[in-house]
Amino acid sequence: MGSEELDDAVETPLLHSASDSHLEDHFLRIRRSASQLAIIGSSLCPIESLDYELIENDFFKQDWRSRGQAHIVRYVILKWTLCFLVGALAGAVGFFNNLAVENIAGVKFVVTSNMMLAGKYKWAFLVFATTNFVLLMFASVITTYISPAAAGSGIPEVMAYLNGVDAPDIFSLKTFFVKVAGCIAAVSSSLHVGKAGPMIHTSACIASILGQGGSRKYKLTCKWLRYFKNDRDRRDLVTCGAGAGVAAAFRAPVGGVLFALECVSSWWRSALLWRAFFTTAVVVVVLRALIDVCNSGKCGLFGKGGLIMFDVTSADVTYHLDDLPPVIVLGIIGGILGSSYNFLLDKVLRIYNVINEKGHVCKLVLAASVSMFTSCCLFGMPWLASCKPCPAESSEACPSIGRSGNFKTFQCPPDQYNDLASLFFNTNDDTIRNLYSAGTDNVFQKSSVILFLITSYFLGIISYGLAVPSGLFVPVILTGATYGRLVGMLMGSHSTLNHGLFAVLGSASL
Repeated sequence: MGSEELDDAVETPLLHSASDSHLEDHFLRIRRSASQLAIIGSSLCPIESLDYELIENDFFKQDWRSRGQAHIVRYVILKWTLCFLVGALAGAVGFFNNLAVENIAGVKFVVTSNMMLAGKYKWAFLVFATTNFVLLMFASVITTYISPAAAGSGIPEVMAYLNGVDAPDIFSLKTFFVKVAGCIAAVSSSLHVGKAGPMIHTSACIASILGQGGSRKYKLTCKWLRYFKNDRDRRDLVTCGAGAGVAAAFRAPVGGVLFALECVSSWWRSALLWRAFFTTAVVVVVLRALIDVCNSGKCGLFGKGGLIMFDVTSADVTYHLDDLPPVIVLGIIGGILGSSYNFLLDKVLRIYNVINEKGHVCKLVLAASVSMFTSCCLFGMPWLASCKPCPAESSEACPSIGRSGNFKTFQCPPDQYNDLASLFFNTNDDTIRNLYSAGTDNVFQKSSVILFLITSYFLGIISYGLAVPSGLFVPVILTGATYGRLVGMLMGSHSTLNHGLFAVLGSASL
């Protein structure tokens, strides 16, 4: 065992003996039976602070000297085992989320497209809008009435906990289930929100629940789990869970570790770095194994969308000195657009907070209004685009009926497609994949990309802040990809880079 792991093991708080645990339970029962308000004479705040510091006195040191090497080895092994469980469960939940969204949203788009092909345009819109409304109302109702702590991305809550603030129910079991079900329903409702932020909160919930050693509430009363019944070990596990959430959302193990290190945690050490990387690596292995199962056609409508939207690869990318100025300009304008996006989002969130504070009914009415407006935009905007003939040489079928792709037929006649419908009439993940795709420089019209850029920019702003589990990463990535694709189209022959690569750079800049 390395010295670092030994130091990490020694840092665990002192375990209570059987008599101490019995005495502690006795006092806890007395405390629960008494009125806390009568004890301290004032109202209580539900938010508490966590104790990450150790009280190293002679008694603490003597207790650890009395323990053998086997005890310390067992403690370290159990810690790594919990990290493995967190990674495996986070990967499984991330895969389930994508699988559910792809199938629920896929069925919705297939049914609507079939009605469009039959010329039943009014019925198609009614089915599309009603499905979106029901899904979003389900997400909003369970969030509002069952677990309000599940609203939003959950990243601020994770950051608060990892910096010593313990708010009620942010990692509870009901928050976990509401987060998963609400996120699936909200994303499937075609709302311009993402799964990444909620996935981070979900994985942190998994880590926190597993780290509640000796908890009678969750029936985690095994003797070996009592090693981790302290704030310090639970904090480390939640840190690994936050990194696992990023890895599950983006299939980026190193990105998950960097996110946990740079964005959410203020308490870090080398031993935690290795455990966090191990956790994120387990996530990616589990995802890869489950995706291979789906590639055999056993996952319904789960196709090329969802998890692979960041698989942007190229065998040989050549660029010249002339390509650098447009990329620099793209970054500068992207920064301006990103700052204005944050400014407008802050103003909208202030308005939403005032509305949400007026009661549960106001929350539901706000969510319903945004749902209907979004459905009208997604279904109505493609009618403004003209139909284009299918390209003679294309790597995918045109038009793409009953699946994702760049060639949505929408209202067009056979052998033609609506490029704006390929952007609007898709899940957010599939739209990003369409924008990132290489060899599609002539697929989209400039007018269609401009119209989609403006619409997605404002839909992302008004969609975030509703009483549903929702993330902000994917809407920003989507808007940035559209902006980058537009810059590539405006450059035309002045750049040798393909438009898909410009879309990737646009996402990064925004």
